[in-house]
Amino acid sequence: MISIEFVAYDTKLLKLIFACVDGKTTIKVEGLLSPLLKKIEKQFDPYLKFLPAQIRGGTLYLSTTLPPIPSKPFERLVYSQIKRAFRFHTPDNLTIMVTKSCQCQCKHCLVHNMEDDAELSKNEIFSVIDQAQKLGVSQITFEGGEPTLREDLSELIRYINKTKATSMVVTNGQYLTEDYVQKLKKSGLDYINISIDSPHPLEHDMFRGVSGLFMDTAKGIRNSVRSGILTGILYIARPGNCDRETLKKLVSFCKELGVFELLIDKIVASGRWTGKDVLNETQEEDLIKFQQDIAQVEGKNLITNFFQFKKPTVFGCFAGRRWCYISPSGEVMPCMHIPISFGNVKQEKLSEIWRKIRKHPLFNRNPKACTYEEAMYRENYLKKIIGKGTLPYYIEELDLA
Repeated sequence: MISIEFVAYDTKLLKLIFACVDGKTTIKVEGLLSPLLKKIEKQFDPYLKFLPAQIRGGTLYLSTTLPPIPSKPFERLVYSQIKRAFRFHTPDNLTIMVTKSCQCQCKHCLVHNMEDDAELSKNEIFSVIDQAQKLGVSQITFEGGEPTLREDLSELIRYINKTKATSMVVTNGQYLTEDYVQKLKKSGLDYINISIDSPHPLEHDMFRGVSGLFMDTAKGIRNSVRSGILTGILYIARPGNCDRETLKKLVSFCKELGVFELLIDKIVASGRWTGKDVLNETQEEDLIKFQQDIAQVEGKNLITNFFQFKKPTVFGCFAGRRWCYISPSGEVMPCMHIPISFGNVKQEKLSEIWRKIRKHPLFNRNPKACTYEEAMYRENYLKKIIGKGTLPYYIEELDLA
């Protein structure tokens, strides 16, 4: 049995230790302030052992959704959890939709009906990054649309202060040529997640509306893995693509390409998927069981069921609590599935907009479910916005309606 310890946070009052034993990770909190994080230790520890932990150069990587351990960004993440214990919430992750442009027509697209106002300029995004890092974020994600269509993406990545936040790109992978991936690596990109909607090429292409996309994406994944960038496959589970045989084929695909992580989240009835079926409780439980079975059979973790972390028994809803999303034109939303703007970074400081989110009744309490599943949101907000105009909607108008 091989055991390696990683000290993630170390002060006179608090020490956070992750122990990796034969690929399984546990967490331990010590010190006078340890009671502040004991709840997280208790909630998170059962899931840690299934995360795809990997050690690179004396650093522990648990998931593409978390900074490496030890690192300054992870210390900032821990510090934000300490502040959270005193009901002072700051976002852990800022996601910037850097463009609405995309070559795909995905059936679950979230930005298809988003405003066509001028996209944020490079300098405006630089300002947003500065403000987000000052606010306390420990990870900055670039999405779209398709972020690789943005010519200055590598400059945006390079601008991030690596002692404050890690960087991630979420992409459909079609344009990840060897040269382009090397460009991303040289810019300092930490993680890349590449979307796959089915391990069956024709089904994936049909879902995304682009013939031949699967083969191009597979090449992009290979290029990313070879570059050394920590690479994951993002899989949005929905009725029709989460049966066990399909998932087994997906795992084989991941192993063949050598990806670090298969990150599974569940589909939400928003964007183009509004009004369509989502996973039922049995299907969610099957995904959890499949993750555990694969870990046991393979003797190595691969799958992260991200939807589990948003359950009330773990961390609860991330929207407006741990997450902050910015549309291509600068509108600030609590979550990609809550298309409500609380302000635009072209007119207001990000800290001021975040303060408005935190004060709003939808987000200033501990939720019993993800916000988009709660009756308060569905009855008072969702009914007002479905099928009405472009996204996002403005909170002031919705509250007055």
